[in-house]
Amino acid sequence: MIASDKVLAKLDFGVIREKLMSICMLPGAKELAETLVPVADMDSVKALLRETDEGKALLRLNPLFTVRGSREIRPYLERCDRGGMLNPEELLEIRDTLKTARRLRMTLMESSGSGKDSYNDLYSLKEIVQSILPQKDIEEDITRSVSEDGSIADRASEELARLRKTKGVSQQRIKESMDGILRNPAYQKMLQDNVITTRGDRYVVPIKLEYSSAFPGIVHDQSASGATVYIEPMSVVKLGNELREIQLKENREIQRILQQLTAKVAVRVADIANLYGALIKLDFILAKARLSEDMEAGSPILVNKQEVKLVKARHPLLTGAVVPISLELGLKYQFLIITGPNTGGKTVTLKTVGLMAVMLQSGLHIPVESDSRMGIFTRLYVDIGDEQSVEQSLSTFSAHMTNIVAITQEADDRSLVLLDELGAGTDPAEGAALAMAILSDLLERGCCGVATTHYGSLKAFAYNTPGAENASVEFDLETLKPTYRLLTGIPGRSNALLIARRLGLDHKILDKAREYISERDTKENDLLENLEDTQREIELKKRRVEEEQLKAERKATELKKKNLELEEKYEEILNRAKEEAVEIIRQTRLEADSIIKDIKEAQKKERREQQAALEQSRSSLKELSGKVYEGRTTGNRKSSLKPEQIEPGQAVYIPNLRQKGQILKRPDNNNEVLIQTGIMKVSVPLAEIRLVDETRKPEHFEKTLKGTLGLNKALNLRSEIDLRGNLVEEALILLDKYMDDAVITGINQISIIHGKGTGALRAGIHQFLKRHPHVASYRLGEFGEGDSGVTIVALK
Repeated sequence: MIASDKVLAKLDFGVIREKLMSICMLPGAKELAETLVPVADMDSVKALLRETDEGKALLRLNPLFTVRGSREIRPYLERCDRGGMLNPEELLEIRDTLKTARRLRMTLMESSGSGKDSYNDLYSLKEIVQSILPQKDIEEDITRSVSEDGSIADRASEELARLRKTKGVSQQRIKESMDGILRNPAYQKMLQDNVITTRGDRYVVPIKLEYSSAFPGIVHDQSASGATVYIEPMSVVKLGNELREIQLKENREIQRILQQLTAKVAVRVADIANLYGALIKLDFILAKARLSEDMEAGSPILVNKQEVKLVKARHPLLTGAVVPISLELGLKYQFLIITGPNTGGKTVTLKTVGLMAVMLQSGLHIPVESDSRMGIFTRLYVDIGDEQSVEQSLSTFSAHMTNIVAITQEADDRSLVLLDELGAGTDPAEGAALAMAILSDLLERGCCGVATTHYGSLKAFAYNTPGAENASVEFDLETLKPTYRLLTGIPGRSNALLIARRLGLDHKILDKAREYISERDTKENDLLENLEDTQREIELKKRRVEEEQLKAERKATELKKKNLELEEKYEEILNRAKEEAVEIIRQTRLEADSIIKDIKEAQKKERREQQAALEQSRSSLKELSGKVYEGRTTGNRKSSLKPEQIEPGQAVYIPNLRQKGQILKRPDNNNEVLIQTGIMKVSVPLAEIRLVDETRKPEHFEKTLKGTLGLNKALNLRSEIDLRGNLVEEALILLDKYMDDAVITGINQISIIHGKGTGALRAGIHQFLKRHPHVASYRLGEFGEGDSGVTIVALK
């Protein structure tokens, strides 16, 4: 570990770990987050960051990828390993965990594809799921034996099914005997209530107390008032004994089944434990990825030397309008000395640098720009006091010095050192001298770091010492508040007199104060003021250039987007023109065929009738030629439908949407028609629709419209969908999309293959079909269609 727990606490790394824990789902993953510490090995850091990179890439490819469904099963596995027995609920939790692990392994290992939607580059995640050994036989055994409500199913064993059938017969015989007693007129006046109840697993009837000795049977209980006794009739005692024997056998059979299932789990405890460990690791990596998304973070460039280059770094725990900071260490200089008034910005900068290093070396992304660079430090030393303190006592100074003594004894050229208010708490002259000596020693050791101070003499030290650089936090004299922008190369000034004047201090007092300031200090302050003004102008110009560059980039993006939209519009118009041309050709062919047929019919008639028919045919051909020409010249005209041609139920095509639909209502006063298209209802102007010829054959549809979106679906979409192996939630998403495509392409009947299994998937699908607007009816398959493993759906 590169830093002590005390250092990690001062840098608020514990809060980061708490955020990470809150995102984890499994207790084991939360434990990993709670014990997360930074490491100093370059290869280890690269491996940890690669996991986070791949987790983030996986969430982009599959936002629903999660370990949800798995349970905390470690206590159950430990009990199995010690020879204990699992109850049905625990077995179901193990089954769910095994199923989730198998599903995730299948997703990552067996998914095919290439390009941006491929899992091929997720090497670290694939290596983790590679260790998952699917336990499908255990899943199936538990599913067959244990119902979802936690009871043991009849199908668990033949003996259990037989016993339960026998128990049902026995219970029916008891009920019939009891019903006979209730209907017997001889017992009517003895009954308190005409009901059958149970006491201690025995069937009894409520008898009035005064008739208890006259009613033959065994008393099992008495009411609180004492007026009613519950008696098991003597005629059913033997039947009750038989039922009790059956129940005892049933319980023994259930225990045998549970022991058998537990034994199967116990044999595979090691494999299941490894499987669960892989799920914990996956959950932890996904949590790191989601934390990165929440912080809008990323992985900087890793370098194999002690270097820090943070570009627009944001402290991840600050909220609101966070001002990013940019700084460098280990390139032109090793130590950054931040001077100026105590406004809060210096310590935030110090903590940001330290927290970025700790998070990165723990395998977490950090909120910086992509061109940031970070080296790997073997040790991180921090001395941070209370930046809000007005004065520090000798004991505080001693505590700080004790910490600094340890730093100067241990720090080396692979250490990052962060010192807050160096030398404070003692005489300014001695404190400044001590601070310069400490910084000189750390520079000689080759350390990188940041130090904050109030002492003005350290400004000259930073100017004159190789490896050191001045910096300050910008202060707005108009608002008397810090802007929190870090200015590298410019030392800070106190601005005490200016602030005092703005706050209303008498000018006589201010003049007297200036007399106490030496001429050298005055010139130094003037020089600093000029430097700061110059730096501010440079930064302002730099910001303007960046803003102009952003505007140019945004403009280029907008132009690119518009260009794509124009290309899509062109393709749409071209496709529409092709469709209309095909329609014209089809109509032309139909009319030409009709004319040819008329000519052939005329040839069979007398000459006079032939001549008249030929004249009619010439006239039709001339008219047809005019239509073809008109169709060529007015291919983009709108539909000429009239309101009286529109009837509910008619099939129409909407060229603008490139969708087929069905008319729901007649045109309204605005000549708009309500149309059902897919799962949507839309109002479309009458001029923008055209009727679909429902008599057209599929073969003709394929020949004339091949290449369009609707035809591609019609040609490629099968009339069945196989949902076996999916969870109910996943299956319903796939089924909903498939049914939309089926309705659009005009398929009237589909087959849903869900298998027989436990029936949970079938029940979920049937519940979904009950409320689906496109379903006319549905039924289970018959012999030859798949029996109960298939559902046949008729679509509206």
